[in-house]
Amino acid sequence: MLNLSLILTELLKLSLMLTELLKLSLIDTELLKLSLMLTELLKLSLIDTELLKLSLIDTELLKLSLILTELLKLSLIDTELLRLTLILTELLKLSLMLTELLKTSITDTELISLVLMLTDVLTLH
Repeated sequence: MLNLSLILTELLKLSLMLTELLKLSLIDTELLKLSLMLTELLKLSLIDTELLKLSLIDTELLKLSLILTELLKLSLIDTELLRLTLILTELLKLSLMLTELLKTSITDTELISLVLMLTDVLTLH
């Protein structure tokens, strides 16, 4: 009987050890689940990081678009200045033509004055 009692005691000890092992196995399973969750969180964090990078790229593209818009505005201003320069050039040409006409008019006036003087001289003779 003593032997049987010793065997039973050993079996109980083994059963307790097995129970502890099962508990540890459950804890290990929970740790693995947590590890998987952590891995998923890290993946999400990487995705978030990539999204932030894309957002930064988008911001840079918007900045470049604004710069391009400003350059286009400057180009329009430049075009307008060129158009005004052409108008000014035409005005200068017209001014030169007017100056030539005035010179011709002065010459005509002097000729008329000479003709009048000649007429006076001829009338006196």
